[in-house]
Amino acid sequence: MHVFNRRTALLLGTAALAHSAFPAFAAAAKIATDKSGIAIDGYDTTAYWHVGAANSGSSAHTVQWLGTPWHFADAETAAEFEAAPEKYAPQFGGFCTRAMSFGKVVNGDPEVWRIYQGKLYLFAQPVGGKKFDEGQDPMIEKAQANWDKLHA
Repeated sequence: MHVFNRRTALLLGTAALAHSAFPAFAAAAKIATDKSGIAIDGYDTTAYWHVGAANSGSSAHTVQWLGTPWHFADAETAAEFEAAPEKYAPQFGGFCTRAMSFGKVVNGDPEVWRIYQGKLYLFAQPVGGKKFDEGQDPMIEKAQANWDKLHA
């Protein structure tokens, strides 16, 4: 007969937390959001293609995708995103591509971005974009492998 005491409860609780905390975070962290829960800090993700720049969106033009609100500059770009979100959404949910290649989950900075082979990549810092420019495919492959592990 095993005695259930405070020490046993603490050990079981710690083991359960260690086992379940990461998968719970990974499942919840599919889109990088700001403190208000807005995708990619409220930037209009279609602007990277249309104006070649990072532009803020507006709460007046919001689309819900993957349980997250995305802001857009106007109704037209919101409708465009809503019709084809995979075309415009940043890879790795808007998390930093370089950090993801190291297995780290860090929000990307919408001001630090690249479009490569028709896909949008965000980076936490300018050095991430510079390193990406030195070898896109190897970084993407590593980031994708880590992303897949997080969302398995």
